[in-house]
Order: sequence, then C-alpha cells, then structure tokens
Amino acid sequence: MLESFKEFINVRDLWISYRISRPLRFGYLDVDVVKGVSFSINYGECYGFVGESGSGKTTILKAFMRLVKPYKGSIYIEGIDIYKDDKRGKEIVRRIGYVSQDPLTSVDPRMKVKDIISEPLIALGVDRKKALEKTITLLKLIGLDIKIMDRYPFELSGGMLQRIVIARSIISNPKLVLLDEPTSALDVITQAQILNLLKDLKDMMGFTYILVTHDLNVARYISNRIGVLLKGYLIEEGDVKRIINEPFHPYTKIIVEAFKLKDIGELKYNPTTGCPLYTVCRYREDICSKEMPPPIYINGSMVRCWHFKNK
Repeated sequence: MLESFKEFINVRDLWISYRISRPLRFGYLDVDVVKGVSFSINYGECYGFVGESGSGKTTILKAFMRLVKPYKGSIYIEGIDIYKDDKRGKEIVRRIGYVSQDPLTSVDPRMKVKDIISEPLIALGVDRKKALEKTITLLKLIGLDIKIMDRYPFELSGGMLQRIVIARSIISNPKLVLLDEPTSALDVITQAQILNLLKDLKDMMGFTYILVTHDLNVARYISNRIGVLLKGYLIEEGDVKRIINEPFHPYTKIIVEAFKLKDIGELKYNPTTGCPLYTVCRYREDICSKEMPPPIYINGSMVRCWHFKNK
C-alpha cells in the first residue's frame, strides 16, 4: 500500500567532489560538484532536478547508487543512512530502479530482451521460470508484444528499447526509480509516449521517482516538485506549478523564460565562492559575490538568494 505523504527520502547537507589532475602541475585537485544539497521526498512523489550540464544532477543520482561517495552529508532512505549502515545500504541500493538517457549503451548488446528485463531478478536469486513469467507480464504492461523476447537490442527502435530499460528498472518492484534524462535520446513523439508510460506506471504501482533533466517541459509534465541546481547548489525548490508560474530565484526566472537550459549557455558565471549568478544578476548585492545565502523558506518553498533574506 502506498505510504502517501510520509517522508521516504531525506538528504542532508550533501557534499561531493571529483578529483582532477592539475594542468601543467603535479598532483591532483578536489573540485566540489555538489555543494551542501538538502531535500526530502515523500512516498509516491516525483522530485525533478533541473539544471545545466555540470550542475550536479547526475552526480546526485550516482550518490544514491553508491557509485560516488559523499565526503560530507547523508542520504537516508526509509530512515537508513545508506553509507553509514553499509550492509543495509547495499541491500537498499540493489533494489533501486534506474533508467538512463541512452538505452542502447545501458544494455548488453549480446543479451536477448527477456534476459535484459529479468536480469535484476536473477541477480536477487529469483528462479528463472518465475523471472520469465514476470517478464512476460511486464512486456504486456508496457505495451510490447511478447514475441520480441528473443530479439537483440539492435533489432529494436529507440522507443522500444527504452521501454525495455524501464521494464528492467521496475521488475524487482522498487520503491525508488531514478530517471536520468530518460527521454533526451528520443524523438519528440516517442518522448511523449515514454513520459506517459512513466506517469502511468507511477500512478499504477506507487513508485517514487527522482528525475534529472535539462528540459523544463519534461520536469513540468511528470514532477510534483522541482529542485533547481546551479553549479552544485540547490538554489530553489518548490511545487512544480509555483516554480513555473512564480519562480523566485533570478536563475530560475531565466530558465523558465527560456524553457530550455541549452538556450542560456552563454551566461558568464562568477568564479568566486559567492553566488555563481553574481556577474549577470539584476538583484546582486556586494555580499552575493562573497557568500552563498542559507536556505530561505517562503510558504513551503525554498530559495537561496540574498534578495529574499529580509522579506
């Protein structure tokens, strides 16, 4: 039974860095790509992250999969810190569904469709006959003919293959499914079909989604709430309708007006420790170039902007 309106995920002060080599120098440099991000998600919600390339979206998903380890902060799923409680954390992660942006590179080209879909169940020790039965059920659910079970990935269209990837992500009945740009490699018509499928599955089976996308249209269609990422900072979050109709942060206003982040790639960001938008923001104050503000809460929404500090 869906545990609606109860907290499922709680992320607290998450910091993640990548180590890169120093150009023309010896040694390495640790660069923060996720900077103090905190958010929570209730059962049955879809929480959408929007942001440009390099904003930290996919890195956050990788942290949920334990593929990158935060050097500070916590990720709680059903009250369990998936890093501090190593044994239970690994078990939780094994049951998280994942849908990548490029279905062709996310599957083994040597495997047949039936093996691709049933792979997570086999890994969990489920009998192959039962796994095959569930695979057949899922193929029907996602609108594909069971005759394709013996086909290989190269014999399928991009839309069909993405449906296969979605089926694989939900076959173990996960409570959480991570969607990493799930429609970016598809044409417009197929995008709409996949989004409708994801929405129907969420409503039918009570999944909780975390979606990352650069396309505000995708986030608006499928998400309940949106978090806006800017250079590793979560600078605003709130109900999807409020974000679209009344964005608070200057950066959110820019992306809502542009409606596609790729249209604002020429922005010049502040390289200092302050707000990345300082050099182009019409609301900027001296403090903006030196320091990021703390989260400011307004009627259930959050924004990190000094312009709202005294309101």
